[in-house]
Amino acid sequence: MKVTIERLPQSTVRLDIAADEQEFADALERAFRRISQRVQVPGFRPGRAPRTLVERRVGREFIVAEAQRELMDRLYHEALQQHELIPVSDPEVEVYQEEPLAFRVEVQVYPQADLDGYRDIRVEPREVSVTDEEIDAVIEQVRRSQAIWKTPEEPRRPQDGDQVVVDIEAYEGDQPFQEPLRNATFVLGESNLFTEIDQAIRSLLPGEETEFDIAFAEDDERVNPELRGKTLHYKVKLHEVKERELPELDDALAQSLGAATLAELRDRIRRDLLRQKAQAARAEVLQLAVDRLVEVATLELPPALIDRQVASEIERLRERLRQQGTSLEEYLRFQGKTLEEFAQELRPEAEARLRRFFVLEAFAEVEGIQVSEEELEAEIERLAAASGRPDEYRAFYSVPSIRNYLADELQERKVSERLIELVTEGRGPVVGEAAALLAGEEVAPEAAPDGDSESSAGASTTEESAAEPTAQDGEAASASVETTASTEKCEG
Repeated sequence: MKVTIERLPQSTVRLDIAADEQEFADALERAFRRISQRVQVPGFRPGRAPRTLVERRVGREFIVAEAQRELMDRLYHEALQQHELIPVSDPEVEVYQEEPLAFRVEVQVYPQADLDGYRDIRVEPREVSVTDEEIDAVIEQVRRSQAIWKTPEEPRRPQDGDQVVVDIEAYEGDQPFQEPLRNATFVLGESNLFTEIDQAIRSLLPGEETEFDIAFAEDDERVNPELRGKTLHYKVKLHEVKERELPELDDALAQSLGAATLAELRDRIRRDLLRQKAQAARAEVLQLAVDRLVEVATLELPPALIDRQVASEIERLRERLRQQGTSLEEYLRFQGKTLEEFAQELRPEAEARLRRFFVLEAFAEVEGIQVSEEELEAEIERLAAASGRPDEYRAFYSVPSIRNYLADELQERKVSERLIELVTEGRGPVVGEAAALLAGEEVAPEAAPDGDSESSAGASTTEESAAEPTAQDGEAASASVETTASTEKCEG
């Protein structure tokens, strides 16, 4: 066999494959033997008829075509293996010589990224700090979470932050639009009530009630589709108003939260905030490094692979919507889009995700980043020891698919750590005290026997996997969530 290869745009190759004369003669002989077993020639048992009689019976071109089919498939796969090509589309074949067989194949193949100049990428480490105002804000949130609700000494109208107990009824004409809400509890300014309902409640004293209309526009995407274009009549009655009583800001509050003194509580909060900022800074540095790596990379993606990625994302969205009790078709009707239009919208982000994935894969290859069996076993032992259920965890990670998933997570973690090390010239993503906090953190388990999972330190690269959910998935799922149809805003 003789093979020549030509690289075409969009990660496509053209293979010119020619069988030598002996290869084709052998294939022709095998084809004749297979056909002679199936053809009935009077006076001869199957497989015993002379070749000339078999050819006269079926036609020589039939035997040649049979030989070509067998030889073409084998030579094509040998050519792929010889040039280390992985096809991602169906091949387009042109036979330009019958005997001996010679043909051309055009096929899209798994892409390879060229990272010329990647070692020159630089990203400055971040310096993070925590202000007293930020600590005060957290403490105020803690106080609010520890508050008790009490009835004001004098009856008054509700205001921001008050808890109210109300009845709400909605009518379309004379008919109830939905089941009325009785003794429903909301916190003004914190619950997603329609503005008109919120304002109506604020105008009442306990025991009072009011009526009003709300007209919903046809194109109001904030509300459920069943409300659009309707005018509903509402009746609201206020039963109770309660206000928060915040705990005193003293050592007793700190002790209720596990700290000995208020000063110790403030220090814990400061360190927690610093750690959170360090994590955010690390993610920012890593994302910037990945973006710049993609910028310097030369990579052509095959359209067939993008098509496959888009189709995969649509199917994942379909399944998520099904679990929410709706369908992709309903979602598309809500969006006013066809499936083709929606797929076209997904395409740029799908292409970007694939591009990041292949660039990071190429980076791991040129840097020689791999996860050894020893590293994998050590990680399993670390997770098992930290779990308090070592035998259960070891059994869990002995499942091949889960073991492979953990190996992938370790690989992605090593890739992100090496990339950060490279672009920051070994200084790390953050400097100062935050760096020590970040370095001292343990990497959380990626999966657990009870089904829980957490993100690892390298999770910023796992999202580039073609199997991971996309931003569009999240947006679509969020957009399909509906709160109480006629009293609260849609949160999606």
